[in-house]
Amino acid sequence: MDEQTSQYAIVELMGHKTLAGRVTKDTALFPLLRVDVPATSEYPAYTAEYGQAAIYCITYVSEEVARLTAEAIKTSPISVYSPELITREAFDKTVEKYKQALAKARGLPAAGGTSDGGDRFDDDEDEWEI
Repeated sequence: MDEQTSQYAIVELMGHKTLAGRVTKDTALFPLLRVDVPATSEYPAYTAEYGQAAIYCITYVSEEVARLTAEAIKTSPISVYSPELITREAFDKTVEKYKQALAKARGLPAAGGTSDGGDRFDDDEDEWEI
């Protein structure tokens, strides 16, 4: 495909993402594949550009097939990851809960019957107490 032409295609990208729309080669800064995705029932039309390394497969199709595919997959224009944030109060409460659990676990007798959680060397008898 040269820079003047565009065609409809289904583009498969690394990361299991698939887009469908009109594709054009964009070389303004460096070679990119421009995908103009048509509007769907859930999202407005948008444009995305991808580098060569991100593209897994391009299947050229008719405009009708591209539009039907775009509607079927309804790819969101953006993906946002926003972790749930907690308040400082909730964080401190959680830390205190785990400190108490650790203190309780440290107080349990060890497998060998010692309460300090480890093996001890008895200096008087030159033997290991297990």
